[in-house]
Amino acid sequence: MFLSDGEEGLGTIHLLVVCTANVCRSPLVAALIQQRLADTNLSEGIRVESAGVYGHTGDSIDPVVLDLLRELGIEPAAHRATPVEESALYGADLVLVMEEAHRQSLFYRLPAALPKIFMLSELAGRYEDIRDPHGQDLADYRATFDQVTELLEAGWPTLMQKLQKKNTGA
Repeated sequence: MFLSDGEEGLGTIHLLVVCTANVCRSPLVAALIQQRLADTNLSEGIRVESAGVYGHTGDSIDPVVLDLLRELGIEPAAHRATPVEESALYGADLVLVMEEAHRQSLFYRLPAALPKIFMLSELAGRYEDIRDPHGQDLADYRATFDQVTELLEAGWPTLMQKLQKKNTGA
């Protein structure tokens, strides 16, 4: 279904997941997508990365997010926050953002990227921001986690369709 780097033709598909600081929502969503791709044998040829609109280089993943991922048996690779750079935005085949404000911010940085920027909720046929639980109560983190997992489940077929279109050049 997806081509790997070593196959003739197209190269790796680059999926960029963006939130505000790249310590909470975007690393959470990126890890969940990576895990699901691995579970369905689709991870070869797809690179999933995360960044923050206002990320501070080197910040660690939020410890509560790390605990939530570990509860699922997901041990994310060592994560350090990264701000969105134009080169990453330009090089991404698909960009998922958590809020409309993120899309607008990325549009101002690189207007030509707008057609490949989608809110995570849009994959599920909805239009809603993913609330940032950073620094809030555990219940807020769980609510965001539940929202994200629900949206990924409902939007998975659309995500796969978009990635497949990128792979075939359609």
